[in-house]
Amino acid sequence: MNEHLDGSQELIVVDNASTDSPGAAAGEWKGNHRFLALDDNLGFGRASNEGVRAATQPTTVLLNPDTELLDAGLDRLADAAAGRWALVGPRVLNADRTVQPSASGPEVGPWPWVRALVPAALQPEAVREHTEPYRLERRVRVAWLTGACIAAPTAVLRGFGPFDPALRMYGEDVDLGLRAAAAGVPSWFDPTVCRVVHHGQGSSPIAYGSREGWRPHGTLNWRAALRRAYGSRREWLAWRALRLNLRLRLITKTLLGRAGERDRAALAAALAADPPPRLPDR
Repeated sequence: MNEHLDGSQELIVVDNASTDSPGAAAGEWKGNHRFLALDDNLGFGRASNEGVRAATQPTTVLLNPDTELLDAGLDRLADAAAGRWALVGPRVLNADRTVQPSASGPEVGPWPWVRALVPAALQPEAVREHTEPYRLERRVRVAWLTGACIAAPTAVLRGFGPFDPALRMYGEDVDLGLRAAAAGVPSWFDPTVCRVVHHGQGSSPIAYGSREGWRPHGTLNWRAALRRAYGSRREWLAWRALRLNLRLRLITKTLLGRAGERDRAALAAALAADPPPRLPDR
């Protein structure tokens, strides 16, 4: 942040009762900052909500601590969110600079089945817009955005929570996008304004014992968010489409000698994610 931003931005760091003294790192920010030290680990969603409540600027960017800025685009991201009165997410990259899945098309209806049956490389752009929009080079409306980096008007975020406290960790970004859409607030993926590296899965080894240990819990939360938004029948069909997608992907990668731990863990988690928890109505 010190390298790419001018210091006019307000930094709010929420510490979930950690033991590695992040307050010192927060104090190195060249602009104004606030450090909120929580007495207990409230989980990602509730801690993020505390930060949004403390924000004093009209637009807020929710940014994971395991992200890395590559340019000065965070201001442009915030401006895009303010101008559209929407949730807006940037291009998110892995540590090796490959594209990270950071935006999703519709989770119910025919598009999940298209995503499962037609490899992304064979999909025309007009189809990919509804299946894997994070691969596009242009702005597109999506169903939800990864919680690693989301910009929105602060009032919008506060109106939604932004995250549901019932989802302690994983799935809260899916739920936010679905609830926002139901309330008339769109989500936009815009790779033209900003690039952010998300190193990812920093909390999973601590909470679940391995980098892929989050997947069973995360898949259950995904199902719970969809079930609350769309009902049990449509959610069940979406779950079946996900299972087919992951199964075919694993088969293909195995034949090509490219299958790895992540692919097997994702399929195992999808197969085992039953029954989903019931979220309270909001």
